[in-house]
Amino acid sequence: MLAVCFALLLAQSLVSADDTYNYFDFVRQWSPNSCYKSSRPCKALPAEINYWTIHGLWPSKDATHYPADCAGSSCHFNTTTIPDLLDEMHLRWPTDYSGGDTKFWSHEYCKHGTCCTDILPDIHHYFSAALKLNRQLDVDKALQSAGILPSLDKPYTFEQLNSAMKESFGVSQATYWCRYIKASNGESKQLVFQISVCITKDPNSLQPRDCPVAKGHSCDYHHSFYLLPFSVLENEIFES
Repeated sequence: MLAVCFALLLAQSLVSADDTYNYFDFVRQWSPNSCYKSSRPCKALPAEINYWTIHGLWPSKDATHYPADCAGSSCHFNTTTIPDLLDEMHLRWPTDYSGGDTKFWSHEYCKHGTCCTDILPDIHHYFSAALKLNRQLDVDKALQSAGILPSLDKPYTFEQLNSAMKESFGVSQATYWCRYIKASNGESKQLVFQISVCITKDPNSLQPRDCPVAKGHSCDYHHSFYLLPFSVLENEIFES
């Protein structure tokens, strides 16, 4: 019986990636909103990084399901295949998680990149596509154009955020991730720490598209959110 179960699991991991996803989530992260007063250990980013950074390019089936680890234990990530991308990756795809950039990139590729090899067939294609999308879909510029600027005490509405996504990227539905902190006055502040612009599953041209509506999400769209400045991290304790 165990042998049969193992065989079924192996078969699932080797199923054609083309049948397991319908679009990509292209996820960017704002480190101050992710790390400030966080219970997880954060790693300090280089001082010159004060902008939205890439978290990942995730093939997704719908708002709550996605393929993962499609190569299983056979996935081996090696930066020798992407020497021309590394400088840009360290600047645009760093991690504030412990373990360092290379370990994070390995995690992202083995978990997500191996599940879209029908369109992005290898490590270089995967990371090159994400970097190109990051240049084309500039979240910092989109928010600045909409007047959404980092601030300790200025709240913004999700109507403003949705309008920024529509104006800059032509999408009516993006996906947001939020967490909550307690302010000095005891009130709870909602922080948007990740934004996904969904991308078409098109082998010829990856383009923005509306994200599916999630049945459950971490953000309360009826309340305002904050975009904290990087200065809030100056007194945070980081892992070395």
